[in-house]
Amino acid sequence: MKPYTLTIRFRETDEYEAEVGAFMRNLSKHTDKSKNKFVVDLIAEYMKRSVQECRENAFIERLRKMIREELETSAINIPDSVQQAEITSFISEMTEDEEAANAASVLDDLELFC
Repeated sequence: MKPYTLTIRFRETDEYEAEVGAFMRNLSKHTDKSKNKFVVDLIAEYMKRSVQECRENAFIERLRKMIREELETSAINIPDSVQQAEITSFISEMTEDEEAANAASVLDDLELFC
């Protein structure tokens, strides 16, 4: 197989590219790696991280879906009158500050699933 070659240009008029170009020019002075090996390793690491990020995002979405489904299922189960009375008495015992803090906490928790 013929080696794949790539030419990279760093524009000196672009401050960011000029800084990266200077880094690449001085690379062999600071490490025993060749510039080619450095770029190949950099691209390979980027590819691994991209794949891992996709997997993590897919996992997070599955987890969110499961939690949403569980919350929907548990919201359908209406507590019996005894539990409802306990909940009502607990809520009525909360001060206005506690109610506001509780409402804010619930909203903050729910934002994680949006």
